[in-house]
Amino acid sequence: RATMADSKAPLLNTTAISVPLPLSDKRVDLKALNTALSSAQTREKALKVFQYTAKLAGYILLKAAGEWASLGKHCDALAKNLSTARRLFKFMRWWKHFEDIKDARAEKNRSVARLLFLDIACNLAADISEDFTSLEKVGILRKGTLPARTEYYSNWCQLVLAVVEIFVSIVKEKRAREKATPGATVEVHRKLAMAQLELSKYVADLVKAFWDCELSFASELAFCTSGLWAAFVSTHKYALRALK
Repeated sequence: RATMADSKAPLLNTTAISVPLPLSDKRVDLKALNTALSSAQTREKALKVFQYTAKLAGYILLKAAGEWASLGKHCDALAKNLSTARRLFKFMRWWKHFEDIKDARAEKNRSVARLLFLDIACNLAADISEDFTSLEKVGILRKGTLPARTEYYSNWCQLVLAVVEIFVSIVKEKRAREKATPGATVEVHRKLAMAQLELSKYVADLVKAFWDCELSFASELAFCTSGLWAAFVSTHKYALRALK
């Protein structure tokens, strides 16, 4: 006769399933997944993945036209709703940048130190301007309260930030590469890979900002794909932090 333990066996096997988390020794099982999702930043970045997946799907389906057009419009509207939802997670995010002042002061290379202080200033400007835009986007302020081009100028803050972040990431990647000698540990080589991923993320942010700032050479397809790549890299980064 089947026992209670036998009846629970499939459930136990299901919960025991895990997958490796790239560039770490961690494995994502049910417990690790719950830990990662308890982080607001990880959830926000996961929403970003869904947002740009929906945006890319909408772009492709609208280009296909015909019977796919209505589904494409749905995906495009979904992407906009997910973008608004993400704004609720990002309110007051700019406070965290004050923690970076200590590292900027400790930097021995004065040129790099100035670059780090510029990075902090750009992050503050970009996040605070985004918060102002979000007040109207999420309905805290009535539509029309803010000047018509508020979001447009906020996007320019993001573009400038992306450029500065690229220069900061180049410095970090160079330093990580100097340490990643053939005899270096796996952890050192992982840090190099993470630095390279972060650099690629900021390049993607710049490509995405071209479209947001309505530049003539910008491509909507490039906007969708770069946004999706940046979302994957950011989700991976914050998942690693949450699981430390």
